[in-house]
Amino acid sequence: MLLARRRSFPQAEFPVAPDAESHRAPSVGTRDAALLAGLVLAAALLHLWLTGTTLLSGDEAYYWLWSRRLQLSYYDHPAMMAWWMAGATALFGESEAAIRLPAVLSVAAVTGLAFDTARLAFRDIRAGWWAVAVLNATLLFAAAGVLVTPDSPLLVFWSLSLWAMVRLLDDGRARWLYLLGLSLGLGFCSKYTMVLIAPGIMAVFALFPQARRWLKSPHFWAAIVLALACTSPVLIWNAQHDWISIKKQLSHSFDAPVSDPLKSLATFVGTQLGVITPLIFGFMLWGMGWTLWAGWRSRQPAWFLLGATSAPLLAFFVRHSLGGVVQPHWPGPAYLGAAIATSGAWVVLAPSWRRLRWLWHGAIALGGLLVAATYVQMETARLPIPLKSDPMSRLGGWDQLASAVEAERTRHPDAFVFTTKHEVAGLLTYYLPGHPVVFLTGSAGFPRIPSYDARDAAALPGQNGLYVIKDGFYAVQDVRRSFRSLTLLATVDRAWGGKVVDHYEIWLAESYGSGTFENK
Repeated sequence: MLLARRRSFPQAEFPVAPDAESHRAPSVGTRDAALLAGLVLAAALLHLWLTGTTLLSGDEAYYWLWSRRLQLSYYDHPAMMAWWMAGATALFGESEAAIRLPAVLSVAAVTGLAFDTARLAFRDIRAGWWAVAVLNATLLFAAAGVLVTPDSPLLVFWSLSLWAMVRLLDDGRARWLYLLGLSLGLGFCSKYTMVLIAPGIMAVFALFPQARRWLKSPHFWAAIVLALACTSPVLIWNAQHDWISIKKQLSHSFDAPVSDPLKSLATFVGTQLGVITPLIFGFMLWGMGWTLWAGWRSRQPAWFLLGATSAPLLAFFVRHSLGGVVQPHWPGPAYLGAAIATSGAWVVLAPSWRRLRWLWHGAIALGGLLVAATYVQMETARLPIPLKSDPMSRLGGWDQLASAVEAERTRHPDAFVFTTKHEVAGLLTYYLPGHPVVFLTGSAGFPRIPSYDARDAAALPGQNGLYVIKDGFYAVQDVRRSFRSLTLLATVDRAWGGKVVDHYEIWLAESYGSGTFENK
């Protein structure tokens, strides 16, 4: 019975046969299109409001520094996000909302692409609607709509790659190959994680006849050339800088041993349950596995694609967690294919799984409630969440810290400002009047931080500095040899929701000599 149901979804032809119209996905009607557009617009307006009423996080402020000095790539990541942010701030100013606008637009685009990819892959518009619901019921996707990171463009181009591949399988037109090549290359210019989608896509070309025929086409190889050409900014920048960024990523992925691998793995699994929500995470694991198995058994390459571009990526980060810390958002692209796969699997199997309908609906409802609670906390900081468990606490108190630093700058007008963390350097640069350069210990600026370079650092000897540090006994000892004297000027409590998150100190460091602002 199950196999018969699968056969009701015939394989996409390649190239398109004359009678292939009967196998096509249902078109999107005016009512569905209007409803989707309305939901996307409403979500975008909500996200835009939230982005303008909360302070930047440290990472966001650091990336904003990039957008002020545009480059082909950067030390930590490729440059796409900085280019998008520079465009947004050039048009709308340097408010928090303008800086985060790329995140708002990215999530809107991803929602539309996920809807259409699910519709095409499973030839059922219900799969598209479920994909929209599942994605927007995860905390990870909710955060992606209001906090700007390199994942913002990455998610767009990852989604676009899936959509282009499914379109290629659906109607066999060469133009989708070129769109696939373009999105793969631009995705690599967004974040290095984009390379992890390639094995899943190539598996479809290798294993399914309707896709394998493209390997003999000049269009396939031209699309590869296009993809490589789009990666050239990252490659050129790295070649000019001894491949420093790529080396950093490789070292970060494979050379970061931890003392307790099982604890690290447990932490990773726990964070994924948290950011995806437990029930949806379980359904996604099932959806990834089912599309791999059912896609192969029933010769449905679009289904197989969704599993092949999600399950291996998640497995990669599971393995990575045994050797180093994995940030909660790193596996994010895996859940794009997983959400679409799970939604389609539910539509295909729903008649046989009626008894689990309450669990499916409950998973999405619970996710939606948690997303709503997250947005409330982001805006109000009023929910009784322990500080150590509240990721929103990183958004609070930076304006008060900047005000305290500005007061000391007024008393010591010739002193430069410096700190030990690139995130704090970005935040102080943003929130201090006039956006002054904030120097970073252990760095001569470029390429680690693009707001200054070695020439700026070379002009510092003999000057006084204002040293901004968190709980700074050891930090003070580290720089003491580079200055004639250090004097504590002020302490500042950074608060979130009326609770103290951490403590900062402002020191007067007199007469800089050498050593502190050199690349280490």
